Amino acid sequence: MFSLFFKAHLVPIYFTYGLAFFITGVVVGLEATRSSVRSLARALPFLAVFGVIHGTHEWVEMLYLMTDGAVGSLPHLARIVVLALSFFFLVEFGLRLLSANGWNHAPLARGILLLIFAAGMVWVWWWWWPSPDQWVAAADTWCRYCLAVPGAVLAAVGLCRESRELTSEQRGPSRDLRVVGLAFLLYGLPGQVFVGPSPLPPSDVVNSVLFLNVCHFPVQFWRTVMASLVAIFTVRALRVFERERQRRIEELNQARLEAQQRLAKEIAEREALRRELLRQAVWAQEEERRHIARELHDEAGQALTALHWELTALEEALPAHHPHDEIRERIEALRQLTERVMEDLRQLTTRLRPAVLDELGLVAALISYADECSARYPFTVDVEVTGPRRRLPSEIETTLYRIAQEALTNVAKHARASRAHIHLHFGDSEVRLTVSDDGVGMDVEQAQRAAACGKGWGLAGICERVQLVGGQLDLRSSPGSGTDLTVQVPIPPTTGKESHESDPTAAGG
Repeated sequence: MFSLFFKAHLVPIYFTYGLAFFITGVVVGLEATRSSVRSLARALPFLAVFGVIHGTHEWVEMLYLMTDGAVGSLPHLARIVVLALSFFFLVEFGLRLLSANGWNHAPLARGILLLIFAAGMVWVWWWWWPSPDQWVAAADTWCRYCLAVPGAVLAAVGLCRESRELTSEQRGPSRDLRVVGLAFLLYGLPGQVFVGPSPLPPSDVVNSVLFLNVCHFPVQFWRTVMASLVAIFTVRALRVFERERQRRIEELNQARLEAQQRLAKEIAEREALRRELLRQAVWAQEEERRHIARELHDEAGQALTALHWELTALEEALPAHHPHDEIRERIEALRQLTERVMEDLRQLTTRLRPAVLDELGLVAALISYADECSARYPFTVDVEVTGPRRRLPSEIETTLYRIAQEALTNVAKHARASRAHIHLHFGDSEVRLTVSDDGVGMDVEQAQRAAACGKGWGLAGICERVQLVGGQLDLRSSPGSGTDLTVQVPIPPTTGKESHESDPTAAGG
């Protein structure tokens, strides 16, 4: 009863048989195109080609079955070639697996199998060629005996070895690979041992007819079940590649994160080193300025003062009606020249390092500099101080004073302003300096690009000084609307005592 049922449904069986291997080939082929470090990945292309070719072969046999074999010898010859080619790729798949797992005899085994297969096909052709039907049956049997059975066994052993290479975290794919190996083994033994009846021993006795009589279902159904198991569990086993990819992605992400952290650390260290070098350079510059200003005041200033007094005394020593008035005029000219040089020297020492900054602090230094700018430039400068005024660390006072100097110099050079305003606000934990003017303004983005290149508007120096004291710089301006430059600097917890001097809200001009 079962035999009759399966005989009536051989076409769906062949279709399912071919579909199972064809799907296996397509899915494995897609997986094989993705990179993986596992040895299984290097063997997968051969399994993919076997699945596609052998699935196609089974569909061709299904068509022969549907036409009751009413085809000539040439199509049968083509079918035999396709069958042999498919099983060759199955053999190669098994050999590649074993070779990747340390078996060094794969080339020898490949050579022996091909030699035996070629010799057998020549013998089959020589012996049964006069009878095409017998030749086709014998050639089909020899392909299965010589290639299909060894290929299935090699694949099974290779998959079992590969499953042992997986880690304990990959037990699911490892188990699936063992099932695929077992399915291949059962596909070859007995699936490819019970072939169609042919004159080639032992298929004249041990064949598909004997299998049907014993098991009551055709051997093609057995092969279909095994092919379906191969397809199902191969797809399941390919999860190992997905997990492998996820692991590699995580490793790459971790490596990228560590590289970014190392890079950020190196950048921070270099930035810290740059700031330290810049701080030392600014400190050395200020110290050199202080030293030069002191030397000019103590040495050159005293010498010019002595020269001035000597010239004055010499002028007074001349009689009132001295006959050589030219000498008196020359002495007077020298005395006036000495006074001008003394004034220039005083201004130079003040610009190098104003003594008032060290002696009276930032507020007095800003008021003094505002008065000087109002007298020197064609605009007035006002100073406004708010908050609890107090002395700040020398580094902060010097930085803010130099920033105000640079800002007012920029106003004089570029702004064409009639008024400038300095606002100094003392907060509880920060100090804020704002220098504004009513000039022609500027393009802030262009000025910042120029500062980034180290030129234009003096912003580069201002930015560096602000960074040295951990402050923030805010520059706001637009053409025709003036400029506001604000610097905000944190005050260290330990500062000097608050000043009890009078707090002028405006000065200069």
